[in-house]
Amino acid sequence: MNFLSRTSCLVYKKLYNLNNIIANFNFYGGLFVRSGTKKELAYKKIKEMFLEQRFLPGTMLSENEIANVLVMSRTPVREALQLLQNEGFVTVYPKQGVRFQGISNSALREILELRAAVEGYVMAACLPLSPQRMAEVEAIIELQRPCCFSGDVEEYLVHDAAFHNYFVELYGNSLISAVVRSIAERFRSVGLKVLRDAESVRVSFQGHLAIMEAVRAADVRAALTAVYAHINFGKSRLIRTLDPLTAEEFVHEGSDGFQA
Repeated sequence: MNFLSRTSCLVYKKLYNLNNIIANFNFYGGLFVRSGTKKELAYKKIKEMFLEQRFLPGTMLSENEIANVLVMSRTPVREALQLLQNEGFVTVYPKQGVRFQGISNSALREILELRAAVEGYVMAACLPLSPQRMAEVEAIIELQRPCCFSGDVEEYLVHDAAFHNYFVELYGNSLISAVVRSIAERFRSVGLKVLRDAESVRVSFQGHLAIMEAVRAADVRAALTAVYAHINFGKSRLIRTLDPLTAEEFVHEGSDGFQA
């Protein structure tokens, strides 16, 4: 075996070992966290409670109160809160407590603009689709169509997420996937404010059809235009929905504390 062959084998072995190590971790709050730890469990439970609106925006709790709710010690709770602070869900005030953040109008705009940029880039990079991939994404579109007539918003949102996530997963960049997943989580609790009835579902679906027309033609420019227009539709509806409530009022509404 010559020098290059030995070197290649060593590099491959190191990469193989690295992949095995990474496989035991998940990426949260900009950091890799070992799977199955109490820290990961606390992170998931606290975030789920927030997304289910058990912790309302503006709620202030101590580490002890959160630990008691989770029936866990303070250490994994404290570590989990640091991850959630990195993601913008909470602000930790040393020796005072933790405030669960709302989403201001300016933050909404910035996050949706980030989503448009990321999804546009990913979709453009995935084109052209193979016949098999095209058939798969067409099937997702067909699952959405009945919702336009039934007005089933919750069912539509499931297939809407599947459509947008399809291209992200197909692209296969774990960091981009983590960013998109974080964005989706932040908006899970407000999705029904964007799409409230059959008419709003139909408009959203028309946006998907415009995207698909560009995807079928493998037209990158048209795909980018359609993605931006579709996300701007959601942004305008969401901002309009939240405009009557100022940021201070939004936070004040959640100041009564933990909702069991």
